[in-house]
Amino acid sequence: MPKTPKYYRQRFLLVLLERSGGRLSKMDFQKLLFLSQKEAAFSYYDFVPYHFGCYSFQAQSDIELLDSWGWLEESPTSINLLAKPLGCVNSHESAAIDEFTEQFKGYRGLKLLTYIYERYPYYATRSKIAAEMMGEESYKKVQAEMGRLKGHVNVMYTIGYEGLSFEGYVNQLLRHDVRLLCDVRHNPLSRKFGFSKGVLSRLLPKLGIHYVHVPDLGIRSEMRRELNAPDDYDRLFSVYRKMLPEKENSLRLLEDLFVEHQRIALTCFEKEASCCHRHCVSDFLAKERGIRVRHL
Repeated sequence: MPKTPKYYRQRFLLVLLERSGGRLSKMDFQKLLFLSQKEAAFSYYDFVPYHFGCYSFQAQSDIELLDSWGWLEESPTSINLLAKPLGCVNSHESAAIDEFTEQFKGYRGLKLLTYIYERYPYYATRSKIAAEMMGEESYKKVQAEMGRLKGHVNVMYTIGYEGLSFEGYVNQLLRHDVRLLCDVRHNPLSRKFGFSKGVLSRLLPKLGIHYVHVPDLGIRSEMRRELNAPDDYDRLFSVYRKMLPEKENSLRLLEDLFVEHQRIALTCFEKEASCCHRHCVSDFLAKERGIRVRHL
């Protein structure tokens, strides 16, 4: 028996695959996993609109890990369960998964895609096949969603990833039509899936968002020690603001990127902009360059 998955979401993934027949195309599995989160009250994965509709990069990462542990076998087109996931979920969840898989047992391939595209048009907005497979009236809903996602005002957003999944974070960028993400961390590393520089720079362009790292605008780790109270943050940001005029090249880079892309976002870790140095950067650019700023 392979090692027990560490995270409950991975156990759920295995049980869903088992109750769905033990073998699915990769596309069907992503779509069924999506519906299990949307229509069966589970909340283990978030999804983004991708090339063939809803897609979870976190789920794909978990699939690859479970493959390496011997739970399943992933081929270029399918996923095959290799070991029975006994005791992976409680009886309540087991019953809920059974009810869900029974409801959607006849939904595979085109029928499954059509159901999702018509019911959740946001997730079809980046699909390569939606226009061809959907009827004219149904596709109008997708086109309307595309129109709602289009931003018409130049804005510099700021966003932190604290408390967000990678997909939840990306959806905020997409829903605000952010076209370039500027990473203002000094060390853009994270133990949380999706938020290290390598992953961001690799995945965001696939979703139509450019990525650039501006390390000069980050705060070195030694300056962030002993941040235990609001006064500690106030002192840190006071020092940082005094340093900003010395970072003219990086600030001018942000201004040039803003002019080029029109809707960009500055990112760091903290959820609240007031607790993150990114607000010092955006305040400076708003005051000195007249740039419109909004904190997500």
